[in-house]
Amino acid sequence: MTVSGGFAGVNRQLVLRGDGTVRTTDRGRSAVRRTTPAQFTSLRTLLGDPALADVPAFSLDGGAADRFRYTLQFDDRAVTTDRSSHVPALDALIDALEKWLPTD
Repeated sequence: MTVSGGFAGVNRQLVLRGDGTVRTTDRGRSAVRRTTPAQFTSLRTLLGDPALADVPAFSLDGGAADRFRYTLQFDDRAVTTDRSSHVPALDALIDALEKWLPTD
């Protein structure tokens, strides 16, 4: 997942690896942390939600300014959203992944 945009020009990246590690990058700093088995299972369950198959590739509000843009890559697809539309399966996945991003 890449989170970009906003007033401050954010550009954060997160990669969930198959070994249960999470690699984050923010402002040139990188970190790698390990999920617990329960956390990894939860994230994999969210990624496997069949409802994600129906999520449009782009869900953006062209009139909105300074919104974050989320781009997720999974199952050989890329999905980009600014979260202006409520998409429960995608929102749940983003919420869970965002918890792994560094906070400043």
